[in-house]
Amino acid sequence: MEFSALITMTRLHYPHDQRESGKERFVYSCSSCSCVLQVRRDLGLISETIDSPNSRCVGCGRTLEGNVECRLTTVPDEWSELYKSVPKATERKTPDFRPASSYPHFSLGFPSLDSLFRPFSPGYTVVVSGGETSIIAELATFRAQLPLEMGGLDSTVLFIDGGNRSDPYLFSSFARQRGIKPNTAMRRVATCRVFTMHQLADLVSRHVVSAVDDYAARLVVISDLLGTFNEPELDDREARRLLSAIEQAIGLVKKNALVLVTLVSPNKYDDTVTSWADTSVSLTSTGGKVRAELLKHPSKPPAVSSFNPGQLLRQVKVVR
Repeated sequence: MEFSALITMTRLHYPHDQRESGKERFVYSCSSCSCVLQVRRDLGLISETIDSPNSRCVGCGRTLEGNVECRLTTVPDEWSELYKSVPKATERKTPDFRPASSYPHFSLGFPSLDSLFRPFSPGYTVVVSGGETSIIAELATFRAQLPLEMGGLDSTVLFIDGGNRSDPYLFSSFARQRGIKPNTAMRRVATCRVFTMHQLADLVSRHVVSAVDDYAARLVVISDLLGTFNEPELDDREARRLLSAIEQAIGLVKKNALVLVTLVSPNKYDDTVTSWADTSVSLTSTGGKVRAELLKHPSKPPAVSSFNPGQLLRQVKVVR
């Protein structure tokens, strides 16, 4: 069925039509014209939300494949005709969860970092800080889809974009290096963008745990977690309350998934987030090189590695 046939409304809706009052929903829209395609109460993969990815946007006519974005935002009540709820439990495929010890080690395919991260697998929370973390987030998101024997997790991925750091072009370049069509790879990623620290806390604490269950995701990426914790009149008690809620949710998520958290810019709450980590790595750029320092690990002593960032962009090896 063509997606356009599913839209029964008298006018098109756009994110900028949102009102101050209403309910927060996950809004899926065309990234070319911002026409709203679907509104959900829960976070879902694009392949599960858009019934026909090969159809075209009713607003601009462009193909929807690889051209859909999601954001958590307040929507007016009149958008209720676009709401789509999570499938009933009887319609879901129950994931066959396995203990973390039964998984081969997930890797980035980049020895300079893999030597620090291992074990890099479900059951761990990994926090990476520094300016190059966006590259690692996109690379990990792609590689999680690879088969187990190629160093992947053969899994869907939940990608929470906390600081508008998502880079589909970089993600696409990693897919092309492996001979995979970018649009095919993107269908296995549920990306949601948040704009406030309250939205981030609500998303992680109320939706991500169930989304991991629903879609059997083995990797959850929270990109630039503190990107929204920079408001001029930020209340410290409120910020710490929200961070506590996020920490509790991550503790539940990592029972069945690897959680990768990135911290891009220095923030007063960096130490708080790093304290949640099983493994913590700091990246520092100096003289055209990146210095990766292992600060915390469940079994390894502190260590240092260095590499050229261009090598990280080009080198995606098969790990056997």
